[in-house]
Amino acid sequence: MSTLPKPNPWWMPVMLIAAALIYSYRATIDGLVHQWLNNDDYSHGMLIVPICIYLAWQRHDQLAQTPRYTDWRGLPLLVFSVVTFVLGELGAEVFTTRISLILCFIASLWLLYGFEVIRVLTFPLAFLFMMLPLPGLIYRNITFPLQLISSKWSVKFLQLCGMMAYAEGNIIDLGYAQFQVVEACSGLRFILALFTLGIFFAFWTPKPLWKRVILVAATVPIAMIANIMRIAGTGLLAKFWGETAAQGFFHSFSGWGIFMISFIFFFGLNVFLGLFSKDNEYVEKKKAAKNIENKNIEKKNIEKTNSKNAAIAITALGLTLLLILTAPSVADFFGKVPPQSLKKPLKSFPLKIQGRTGTVKIMDPLLWKRVGGQQYFMADYRTTGKPLISFYVAYYEYQRKGGDFIHSPKLCLPGSGWYIETSDKRVISNEQAGLEFKEMIAQRLGRKQLVYYWYQGRSRNFTNEFAAKFWMVWDGIWRRRTDGALVRVITSITDGQPLNQSRKVLDRFALDVSEQLNQFLP
Repeated sequence: MSTLPKPNPWWMPVMLIAAALIYSYRATIDGLVHQWLNNDDYSHGMLIVPICIYLAWQRHDQLAQTPRYTDWRGLPLLVFSVVTFVLGELGAEVFTTRISLILCFIASLWLLYGFEVIRVLTFPLAFLFMMLPLPGLIYRNITFPLQLISSKWSVKFLQLCGMMAYAEGNIIDLGYAQFQVVEACSGLRFILALFTLGIFFAFWTPKPLWKRVILVAATVPIAMIANIMRIAGTGLLAKFWGETAAQGFFHSFSGWGIFMISFIFFFGLNVFLGLFSKDNEYVEKKKAAKNIENKNIEKKNIEKTNSKNAAIAITALGLTLLLILTAPSVADFFGKVPPQSLKKPLKSFPLKIQGRTGTVKIMDPLLWKRVGGQQYFMADYRTTGKPLISFYVAYYEYQRKGGDFIHSPKLCLPGSGWYIETSDKRVISNEQAGLEFKEMIAQRLGRKQLVYYWYQGRSRNFTNEFAAKFWMVWDGIWRRRTDGALVRVITSITDGQPLNQSRKVLDRFALDVSEQLNQFLP
């Protein structure tokens, strides 16, 4: 009578690790899913995990022949991933926590199954990074240049079609109608989706390196051309069927249509490249067979050793689960800092500054809820014969992930349609104090503004967003404080007025309000 084979539940640690990651990263995963469902630029992210599971399943025969063993070299990466998660939580940096989620999964597999398994799963694991949305600062810095490029070449295409058209920034003027190429029309949506598709096609099956490079590199120009065709098509439709038709159903549907054309073109390129060097696949398969043969020899030696050390594998699994499951508690402990109240409420901020009289403004309650601070003051300061100065300060008694942290104007202004022409750090001073701030010149529809902003609080003054994150984490751990204020002053740059004259006025005002704020900030 034959006996049943002894079960080999090698997959159980994977399930336990996945469950632990879902528990510890539940807020991170919830934010990812929400962004996939509500931002069309990243809607392809929903498909990445199922695709990676399929790619891993494709390698099940190779995995069955691959030795599995406890590899302590994965422990440093696991610790680094957990520390990254904690720092991301403390620094309210969403992208950092998302990166740590994937790194933590990879490190766990490395520790529990060995580097040979990671080598077999290199592409499926690397492909997981394609599900992550871009960081906000990178997204904003990419989209507007893409808007300008799309506007410029769409106009050239329309001119080739015999239409009168010209571009001013991201505004396309057809004479009888104007169109603004907004963020959603920058082409980034096509680029990200097609770039992900390009990487999938390039590495799905064995290909020589030169084919993979061509396939991936071709995705960006194909996507850009597709987006230019869509924008130009909107202009042509407006000429023959009217502006309402151009911005109605066609504008929404054309995105899908153009993307399908891009996909067909890209698929054709893949087929065309497949006509060359087919023998390379045979060579790669022979190499893979040789590798499996070598791994079988190594597997016998390693598994013979590990059969005596099952306790080590269980210890590694327990340590992995412990690190993952305790990470949220560590972040929560350091993140729960006591709120720091203002010395006096911001509503009592002076309305008379340098001969200017301030008029208090009220922010939309829904907008203020999104800002996430505890107090703010906003006013327009006027004097006869000079441009008004808008002053805004938002104070946070504490900062943490989930919205209650300072948002950079670099993200807010482009979202309101303003294009940042220049952005430079400046330092000014008088007899009493000095001030470091970021100066930006922003324009929209022919209007220009001079914008200063800086972070102030905890006896610190800085302008760099990354420095703000670093000092927030540092002070949160060592000083148990994360309070701070964002300060912003704006004035218009009128035609014919020298920039230095506007700077001189705003410099004096910025120094004054900074000194006044020291009487309010703890």
